[in-house]
Amino acid sequence: MMSEMGKKKNVKIFSAVIAAIFVLSVAGVAVMQMGNPVNAAPSSNIGVVDMSKVIPPDNQAITDAQKEMQQASQDAQKQFEEQSANMTDEQKQQLFSQMQDELAKKQETIYKGVKDKVDDAVGSVASTKGLSIVIDKRAVLYGGQDITEQVSKKLSESQPAASGSSSSSSQSSDSTQSK
Repeated sequence: MMSEMGKKKNVKIFSAVIAAIFVLSVAGVAVMQMGNPVNAAPSSNIGVVDMSKVIPPDNQAITDAQKEMQQASQDAQKQFEEQSANMTDEQKQQLFSQMQDELAKKQETIYKGVKDKVDDAVGSVASTKGLSIVIDKRAVLYGGQDITEQVSKKLSESQPAASGSSSSSSQSSDSTQSK
């Protein structure tokens, strides 16, 4: 009877040892597959950009786009009030929906110019640095090469030429008007 209990005890111990070895080997393989995350980040070909720093709210292009969008919204509201004066509720709803769609398209068109400039700057910096992908920094928990400063510089290089020509043309039109 004692020898049978000893055998059962040995089988349990042996099974526990085998299970522990299996768990440890699986954990070891998992750790080896992950690699060393500290060394992985600097050699990454993934870039990150903090868009809130690249395009601050006081950016001239953004304020111009916001003003244009606000004017379009006011115009649409006036147009809706004029056209919906003698309409039924259902017709007003259709007109409202149609005007919302038009405003959404206008907003997309207005902000497309700003987005294209940013995309060009990001693409230029990414190709210079050999990055295969660039992600908004808010979507990244860890890793990636921060290219925010370089993108900001690239955008500021392209803006003085555009703003300088517009300010000189406005100055020349001001001097023409004063004569």
